[in-house]
Amino acid sequence: MGLLFLRNMVIMEPLKSSKQEKFSRLIALDGLSISEAYKQSYNCENMKQDSIYQLSSRLAKQVKITSRIEALKATVTEKLASDVAWDRNRIVSELAVNVELAREHKQMAASNRSLELVAKITGSLSEETKQVTGTVSVIHSLSDAQLDQLASMATPEPVPIEDTGSIEASYKLLEAEPE
Repeated sequence: MGLLFLRNMVIMEPLKSSKQEKFSRLIALDGLSISEAYKQSYNCENMKQDSIYQLSSRLAKQVKITSRIEALKATVTEKLASDVAWDRNRIVSELAVNVELAREHKQMAASNRSLELVAKITGSLSEETKQVTGTVSVIHSLSDAQLDQLASMATPEPVPIEDTGSIEASYKLLEAEPE
């Protein structure tokens, strides 16, 4: 949405002088310098550049002009911000559309990703990560005394573990043990 469109949307009390209103709009909405806005708003055919600068500077310092310029800028900023702002509901709605479109086109990865983002935004899916630090030792390398000590620290009733015949683990050796 361009400023030209926004310029026509600004609904406020304009200045009584159409030339002053045009001057204010050219500065606030088109970003012109005060001299250039003055040239486009007033008849400056026989004027020197220095005179244009002095008159435009004097006009721009008037309270009603500065107030109007600030009001126009604020309206444009507010309009742009509301057009760009995305709240939680809008994001979830857009992602819901993405889920449906992805399913229609049998793109399950895209559908799942959209669902994952919805869950993340709404807090439905919480990923809990626990970080464990310490030294990992292989149990068969422990001495009998160490194994007895660990056994004494165990709960009175051991929890049965289904024997699958294998254990999966990943670890990083920090220091190689001497052989």
